[in-house]
Amino acid sequence: MIKVLLTGASGFVGSNFLQRHGKEFAITTVSLKSSSPEALNLSSYDCILHCAALVHQMQGAPEEQYFTINYELTKKLADTAKRAGVHHFIYISTAHVFGDSGDLYQHDKRLNEKSPCHPHDPYGKSKLAAEEYLQSISSEAFTVSIVRPPMVYGRGAKGNILSLIKLVKKAPFIPLGYRENARSIVSVGNLCHYLSLVIKKRAAGVFLPQDREPISIGALVESIALALGVKRIIFTPPQILLKILFLLTPKISLRLFGTLAMNSAEGDKIIGYNAPLSTQEGLAEMIQN
Repeated sequence: MIKVLLTGASGFVGSNFLQRHGKEFAITTVSLKSSSPEALNLSSYDCILHCAALVHQMQGAPEEQYFTINYELTKKLADTAKRAGVHHFIYISTAHVFGDSGDLYQHDKRLNEKSPCHPHDPYGKSKLAAEEYLQSISSEAFTVSIVRPPMVYGRGAKGNILSLIKLVKKAPFIPLGYRENARSIVSVGNLCHYLSLVIKKRAAGVFLPQDREPISIGALVESIALALGVKRIIFTPPQILLKILFLLTPKISLRLFGTLAMNSAEGDKIIGYNAPLSTQEGLAEMIQN
C-alpha cells in the first residue's frame, strides 16, 4: 500500500480525499500550522499530497502571506521530502495560474497544460512561484506532479457555485439561460479520483482535472434546478442587452457568460482518467448532502 503524507486534511479537498480514499492508501495527516516542515521525518513516505494553502476566497490577506504559505512553506516541505528520499510530490495548484479571466466572444478557446501563465493576483502568483520551484528540483528520483483544478464544487464548497445554488433556490425567474460559453469545473469526487490516479501512476508534469466536459452557464443553472428538484423559468436576455452588460460590467459578465475552459486530454490519457461522476451527479451529491 502506498504511504501518503497529506497536508491540508482539514480543508475542502484534503478532507474529501481522506474520506473517499482513506482505505485505498496508507494516509497520515499533518498540520503545517503546528509542525515545521524541516522538523518532519518523511523518510517512511512514498508520496506527499500537498493540499494546504491560503486560497483566493480569503479576502484581505496581504500578498506576503500568500507567498509565505503557498510558496515558502511548499518549498521547505519539498526540500525536506527530497532530502528524506520521498519519491513523489503532488502539489495542488490552481487554474488561477493561467491568469485568464475568460473570454466573452471566443467560446472555442481552450487552455491546456502548455498554455502560458500570467497570474494577476497574489493567490495565482504565489501558486505559480511554487510550481516553478518544484519543477526546478524535480528529477527521476523525485517526481513532481502539479495539479491545477478549475472551480471545485461539492459538499462544503464556498464561492460562486454556492451563490448560484442560493439564487436558483429562491428566484422563480433566472436570466442565465446563455449557452454559448463553456466553463471547466470539477466535482470534488472527480478531483479526488483524479488525485488517486496521479498517486498510483506517479506521473510527472502538469495536470488539469475537470468534469467530463465544460459546461455553459445555462446548462449549469438547469442542472442545479434539477438537483434541487425545483422548476424554474430560465431564459436568455436579448442579445442587445447582453452586449450592453458586457460593456458596462465586464468583470461580472466574464464570471457569468465568459468562456474559461480547458483541454485536458493529454494528462487524462497519461493517468487513465475518465470522470466517474457527471456534472449532474456531482451537483446532486453536493446538494442532497
